[in-house]
Amino acid sequence: MRKSKFLAMTLSATLFLTVCSGCGSNQETPASDSSESNTESSTESNAENSTESSAKSSTDSSTLTVAFSQCGNQNNWKVVQTNDMKEKIEGAGYKYIYTDAQDDTAKQVSDIEDVVAQKPDYLVVSPREAEGLNPVLKSAMEADIPVILVDRGINGEAGVDYTVLNCGDFIWEGTTVAQYMKEQFGDERCNVVELTGTPGGSVTIDRGEGFAEEIAKYDNINVIASQVGNFSRAESQKAMENLIQAHGDEIDAVYAHNDDNAIGAIQAIKAAGLNPGEDIRVYGIDGQKDALQAIVDGDLENSVLCSPRFGDSVLEIIEKLEAGETVEGFIANPGKLYTIENAEECLDEAY
Repeated sequence: MRKSKFLAMTLSATLFLTVCSGCGSNQETPASDSSESNTESSTESNAENSTESSAKSSTDSSTLTVAFSQCGNQNNWKVVQTNDMKEKIEGAGYKYIYTDAQDDTAKQVSDIEDVVAQKPDYLVVSPREAEGLNPVLKSAMEADIPVILVDRGINGEAGVDYTVLNCGDFIWEGTTVAQYMKEQFGDERCNVVELTGTPGGSVTIDRGEGFAEEIAKYDNINVIASQVGNFSRAESQKAMENLIQAHGDEIDAVYAHNDDNAIGAIQAIKAAGLNPGEDIRVYGIDGQKDALQAIVDGDLENSVLCSPRFGDSVLEIIEKLEAGETVEGFIANPGKLYTIENAEECLDEAY
């Protein structure tokens, strides 16, 4: 993951989310009152598409207001992220403002403009794309509203366009998949089709780069085609159907940028009368429970943990800033490789 040098704040110790302890062998990466806004309530099973502003009843003007701009809830990973943020922020007693950009960058810009006008104490943002948000985020910073990026980054400078980026090491994740693929295929031919994530998203860019840089070391592993899966099972199933029609017996493996892409690919492979794990091997990222079960069932080769739960780490960042402490511009969450060796024993910890 590229790390921008932070100009104004430096963390004395890297913060980590507490995830995936105790099983398998780990491979880790080095405002106004919110009740006046358009509101939406998220549940664990369904994060609806609208603007939400919810808060605990309080007449204490010193209560902090924390806003979260979500780029969209198009898959289970995002729904878990949305609900964890709401639970943890409100659980800490803070007022909470929430917006859902519905997978639309222009709407996310508009959402953030509306939130900044409410003057929250902190703005948490999961950017849809690496480009496009800089002006509106910089306006928040200039209004003395610290900006905490989670999950995805932007092409900007810490201390200018945002305060801190807290996410997984996406390049490491892509590299780890490539290394495991090489371990399984050895020197045999490995023609790969790639199902990418959100176009323009930093996670998509970095997972693609990490994988590409690693397979460049191996003569037998080559990407022969790539289509957008958009972190969606339905879109990935359709994309994989097209890839099978176009390339057929040439395909040896699928590199899916997340587990929803991977599961969509598995569905397409089975629908074509082929056997995942035998005719075509599928590799994913995220650590979803469905993915770990697919590993146990022999349909998926691996998943690399990228936890969707950021509530605790965001609270820790806020607490440090409130105490006058400094934070680094980049805080990496730990990752972990799930394979047939540890997937079953780790099912309970998956989301």
